[in-house]
Amino acid sequence: MKVAFASTEDQIEKIEELVQYMYQEVFPTYFTDRQILDYKSKKVLYLANNPFKQVNTLKDGYQIISSLQTIISILELKRDSHHYEQLFQFNKYFLEQYDIYFPFEYEQFTRKTRMSISMFEKAANDLLI
Repeated sequence: MKVAFASTEDQIEKIEELVQYMYQEVFPTYFTDRQILDYKSKKVLYLANNPFKQVNTLKDGYQIISSLQTIISILELKRDSHHYEQLFQFNKYFLEQYDIYFPFEYEQFTRKTRMSISMFEKAANDLLI
């Protein structure tokens, strides 16, 4: 008999937090606001309406979290390497196995298109004058 533990709300929250981080910190470095809006409308990296059906077990949740964290680390490291490209593809594959739409290739993150200010970046402070 095999025992499987269901994914937890904490795992779902962590996945959503990592997706927000991608949109606020990583994507603005490589894509324009218009492109990021397009990715949001296409539900890039989004979980289904019922995420517990998409992330069934603890293992699934941890696999998605580790894949997102690895991709973020690779993209923030900003090194062009065949090894990192393979890691990127490996983790992209895992996201796709869980029906998480991630239509990017490693090459798309090799050139920066950083705008001076992006509406997706997290504000440096909460004070408005």
